[in-house]
Amino acid sequence: MSAPATDRPPLSAECTLGQRPDYRDVHRMCNQTRDVPLPYSNGTVLLTRRCGCECHWRRGDAQ
Repeated sequence: MSAPATDRPPLSAECTLGQRPDYRDVHRMCNQTRDVPLPYSNGTVLLTRRCGCECHWRRGDAQ
């Protein structure tokens, strides 16, 4: 059973830390803006999940 479309993956380390007032600049360092599939897996197994940060989802990056 798949998760509802409104569920987002967890935040990356950079976006989590970037939520703190003294570390807002770290948020720009997040590079998990897309799902990265494992080679030869036809996209069914992910090597890296996309960050669940709202700004990455608003930007319209590929899912």
